[in-house]
Amino acid sequence: MPRRSIVPRLSAAELELEHVACDLCGADRTRERYRKPDTGRWTSDYEFPVVECLDCGLVYVDPRPTARGMAPFYEGGYHEGRDSAAHRRRYARQARYLPPLERQRILDVGCARGDFLAYLLEQHPGLEAHGVDAFSPGVADARIRFQPHALPECSFESASFDLVTSWAVFEHLHAPARSFAEVARLLKPGGRFVFLVTNAESLWSSRAFGEDVPRHTYHFSPATLRGYARRHGFEVRRIVCDDRLFDGRGKGTFRWRFLRAAGVGFAADSARDLSLGQRAARAAGKLVDGVVFSTHWEAWLGRGGMLVAEFEKPR
Repeated sequence: MPRRSIVPRLSAAELELEHVACDLCGADRTRERYRKPDTGRWTSDYEFPVVECLDCGLVYVDPRPTARGMAPFYEGGYHEGRDSAAHRRRYARQARYLPPLERQRILDVGCARGDFLAYLLEQHPGLEAHGVDAFSPGVADARIRFQPHALPECSFESASFDLVTSWAVFEHLHAPARSFAEVARLLKPGGRFVFLVTNAESLWSSRAFGEDVPRHTYHFSPATLRGYARRHGFEVRRIVCDDRLFDGRGKGTFRWRFLRAAGVGFAADSARDLSLGQRAARAAGKLVDGVVFSTHWEAWLGRGGMLVAEFEKPR
């Protein structure tokens, strides 16, 4: 197999980084969990530290690119291709988490091109659909009222929405607390907030290195989600694992265990710059992963990589 070269676009010196305290509790005492480069796009080979707050357990990237410095990590059609049949099957599964729909006013945070809202409008044409996304130039469906901003910068009236959704977005935010607070302000009493985030306590996140670092700036857990709910006055209706929306099984846990034992890091693995023994270790780890994670047993035990939460604003 020919080797693939890695040509990093940004060196560590070229990154615009910032240090942050914990978004949930404000503390600044952490332990490092691991370091990981941008293995999704190799925009840079800098290994970003992923840390855990010693006071509340929130996991996040620190230091991380600033909001302005994050722009290069989203280049190149990041929101394209989300109207495919596979995505529509995911939208149908997401819709099962929503309350009965008829004529509600709904907001999708991080709506990309609006494909999920368009799917909902097909099923429930009486909805009034709004979408926001700071990294999308617009939506593909004229029925959706769109604002190209982050949620806290949008101009919505208080208590104006029946339902707010957000799917695999809050792990990308630079200040989740601001958006949780804004959702609480926008919801009507009795309104629901339904959203999906990654689970920092899963094997997928903590052992298989599945988090899309540095784009995933915060890695949540059931405990930290309940912390955000308390802080912003929500009632938690449910927090469940669902690895069928996005695959959050721990595939990669054994591959990385074997690779680390063989002295292989992220860059060498990506470039396939491996000796015969290291290739054998990689193949053996993949085989074990395939057997151990052939089913969704982690999600059944509440330990899968993807969490769907439903918060309610008290009446």
